[in-house]
Amino acid sequence: MVATARAELLIAQCLSVARADELKPQGATVNTAFRACSLIAGALLALPSAPLLAQNQGPAVYRATCAACHDGDGSVRAPRRISMLGMSPRAILATLTQGTMREVAAKLSDADRRAVAEYLTQRSLEPTKMPASAYCAAPNGPVAAASPRDWTAWGGSPTGTGFRTAEQAGLVADQVPGLQLLWAFGFAGGTATRSQPSVVGDQVIVGSQFGEVYSLDRRSGCIQWTYEAEAGIKGVVAISDPDPKGRRIAVAADFRTGVVGLDLQTGARLWYTRVGDHPSANVTGSPAIHAGRVYVPVSSMEVVAAQSPVYQCCTSSGAVVALDLATGKFRWRHRAIEAESKAVGKTASGHPLFGPAGAPIWSSPTVDAARGVLYVGTGENLSHPTTTTSDAILALNLDTGKLVWSFQATGQDAWNMSCGATAGENCPSPHGQDLDFGQAPLLTKLPDGRDILVAGQKRGVVYALDPDRRGAVVWQARVGRGGALGGVHWGVAAGENRVFAPVSDRPTPTDSAGPARPGLHALDLGSGTPLWSQAAPACEARSGCFAAFSAAPVVMPGLVLSGGLDGHLRAYAAADGRVLWDFDTGREFPTVNGVAARGGAIDGPGPTIAGGMVFVSSGYGVFGQTPGNVLLAFGLKSR
Repeated sequence: MVATARAELLIAQCLSVARADELKPQGATVNTAFRACSLIAGALLALPSAPLLAQNQGPAVYRATCAACHDGDGSVRAPRRISMLGMSPRAILATLTQGTMREVAAKLSDADRRAVAEYLTQRSLEPTKMPASAYCAAPNGPVAAASPRDWTAWGGSPTGTGFRTAEQAGLVADQVPGLQLLWAFGFAGGTATRSQPSVVGDQVIVGSQFGEVYSLDRRSGCIQWTYEAEAGIKGVVAISDPDPKGRRIAVAADFRTGVVGLDLQTGARLWYTRVGDHPSANVTGSPAIHAGRVYVPVSSMEVVAAQSPVYQCCTSSGAVVALDLATGKFRWRHRAIEAESKAVGKTASGHPLFGPAGAPIWSSPTVDAARGVLYVGTGENLSHPTTTTSDAILALNLDTGKLVWSFQATGQDAWNMSCGATAGENCPSPHGQDLDFGQAPLLTKLPDGRDILVAGQKRGVVYALDPDRRGAVVWQARVGRGGALGGVHWGVAAGENRVFAPVSDRPTPTDSAGPARPGLHALDLGSGTPLWSQAAPACEARSGCFAAFSAAPVVMPGLVLSGGLDGHLRAYAAADGRVLWDFDTGREFPTVNGVAARGGAIDGPGPTIAGGMVFVSSGYGVFGQTPGNVLLAFGLKSR
């Protein structure tokens, strides 16, 4: 799970400091930095380092009032402090004044409560003020009817293929080299920008690192409405089809597992539900909408909490929660690990160990309406005993959440962030290599019309599974060496009888032997036969540049769009991998909303193609990568 959503956990400063003296832009290893990052991440939990808070009382009030539970051994069911970094200060203040912590905070002054909220989130409570020119002059028009051009889910559709027809894209391959930047939108204070925009008519809906949800005008980028969630939005804001009254619902899931349904036209909140059932639960994937239900993937931060030698590791499980689309009410919950955790031993220092745990679901579910099944990918176990549902593809009944079948690619993979170059107290023995599925399998068709599931794993292998034979392997193909920062991270894409697999293969101390193959690789959809490979281009001499691919790609007839950790967005010819278009996002941009913004590494979701335009979020300042805070919109100037 290291290369997937836990970037925010380590904080941009962590590897930026480690890289400054030890890494070079090209051809470096991260062995020393990886060790330093683990140490720094733990130290950051104990040190008040934010310049904003250097002169206030937040750290002292936190230590006196809150630390015993939130920095303790985990026996108290309270979220870890690192889990709250992605929250908004306003949300924490509300918890202290009128939420679950109001009694604990009752004796604190207003100033103390405010100081704690700012300290925990490392952000000022005062929102960033944007100029009047950032907002649309005209009121919102009626919400657009459903259209094939809409992009309303991870990968563009509930099946997650990342493929767009020419009609859906509003572009043909020959036009892509003529794309130009039309506008840029800045996310104030952001360093890890990875929400994939949804597009409905002339509305662009996108989330931010700190929980804001924006509705922007597709043509100009002006703000139509905003909503402030409790924590960062990592995935797609999913959009429903119109209901009988023509209303469409935008569903956003935040990092602290709050799921909200918003009126697409106005941004008004219709319902709110918290889906996490563990203090370390979080959401980094995207909700999926189908037939009046919302399916939400749930992951866990225990992988990081386990670094503490006193933490009682581990008791969480990945999950999928189904909600009613109209009301947000629970329908069912499926735990990736069926058995509840229990005491299984002690650490060398005598602290309890628990298991089984883990199998977090970092990615976004895939809907198979014809078979009545939902597919998800899982990560590693966090402790022993290991289970058969870790590093696996699970097929769940859409109506009940019950497991229909599972396919495990890698067994005995027990790992947490206590396992570094020197194993810590909570590192499982023996431990694995952290070889998650960072994506649910995409559902597509073979040339003969049969359905097939395709998914890439951090092991460096792409699998094709038969959905009619309980996930039996049709073919498998190695595209990279794999490892904790290697292999396929956020997903492959499929189109034109090909599978396109981006590979990172950044080195870490626990990687297996073998040559790294960072780049973009094309495979035959029916057989897995390699068709072509394009190595990741060498990096420019700038900080945080890595020649590697981590973000999911997007396909349209004739080409595939892929963003790199070097900050470039490139269009490759689908037939042979030739580069047709290249745009370097790693620079400063003037923005339509007046926020200072620059691009950086492109990680997480791929670009969005809709309505004749291409949208990409740029900047992901973790694991030494280049931070950034910008959404870029490309189109043809003639339009």
